Amino acid sequence: MQGINSTPTVMENITTLPQERTGIDRIVGNNKTIISLKNKIKQIAGSKATVMILGESGTGKELIARAIHEESQRKHNQFIPVDCSTLTETIIESELFGHIKGAFTGADKNKKGLFEEANGGTIFLDEIGNLKPHIQSKLLRFLQEREIKPVGSSKIVKVDVRIISATNINVDEEISQGNFREDLYYRLSAIELHIPPLRERRDDIPVLAEHFIHMYSHDLQKTI
Repeated sequence: MQGINSTPTVMENITTLPQERTGIDRIVGNNKTIISLKNKIKQIAGSKATVMILGESGTGKELIARAIHEESQRKHNQFIPVDCSTLTETIIESELFGHIKGAFTGADKNKKGLFEEANGGTIFLDEIGNLKPHIQSKLLRFLQEREIKPVGSSKIVKVDVRIISATNINVDEEISQGNFREDLYYRLSAIELHIPPLRERRDDIPVLAEHFIHMYSHDLQKTI
């Protein structure tokens, strides 16, 4: 797998259409790579397999994850995005897997984690490379057993959720440096999608420009 340049550039994103548009209709572009991506999304949407989305910052990885969810049988259940880079090591385990009352200072009531909240739906783990080793181990266990254990609890909770993850880092390099578990990577990347930056599909610039004009005209109720 090739290294990924994480430096963002202007408009390097795949933007959404107005809110009534869902699934692959969210994705703007007629470039052959984008058309191929849309076709791939339709093919994989019905699968239960994990998906790893690779691309630079700003290329629309969450949008792609939402499109997969909205094209799937899970679309009537929750899609929960999680930015792993914003969750501190002290709270991420509780946020993902939940906790019981008294599990730690400040845990004054039981709390469902995001995995349980997403039961029947999809959880999107963005910036997956930011997960600490002990959370990686818990995530691997979930992928193997399809069950979680809230912090402080001995109770096992079965959860049916599809995991879509994303990163802008070179995962191979992180694995070689011991920062990311190789077995977890393979579990998370049953299907890999590579999202191209706009500079690699310049023929989509006029389409995107027209899209933005239409979108802001719609939002502002004005002709632009």
